[in-house]
Amino acid sequence: MNEHVETITDLLLGAAYADKRLEGQEKQKIRELLLKLIGAEALPEAIESRFKSFSPAAFDVAAAGQRLADLGPERRKVLEMVAAVSESDEEIDLAEDRYLRKVGEAMGLADKQFRDLVVDFQELDDLEGILSETLGI
Repeated sequence: MNEHVETITDLLLGAAYADKRLEGQEKQKIRELLLKLIGAEALPEAIESRFKSFSPAAFDVAAAGQRLADLGPERRKVLEMVAAVSESDEEIDLAEDRYLRKVGEAMGLADKQFRDLVVDFQELDDLEGILSETLGI
């Protein structure tokens, strides 16, 4: 997967920006994940520069995901990294969930292969129903 580190970096940055704001803990999580991926103590300058030059508006998540479609079982690991970045701000955000789904689909994964990483909208609907019944919301 190291040969795809730039694409993975972009996907992780895209995850951080999915909710329209980049939090400090998200940047730190991305760095931790990338350092572990490449097995280094410091990120190469080319990767660090991506943090500064990344443009969420210009980023094509589908194209990036498709570049990783041939990774086989490692696609799941990439998706777990995306989920880790999304969760690092300790907020459940539907925009981040939609982003994770886009990445999974672009890499050619079936929904059932990453169902455990996404928000179950049925559970949200059930919660809204319970709140409505008990609190009149």
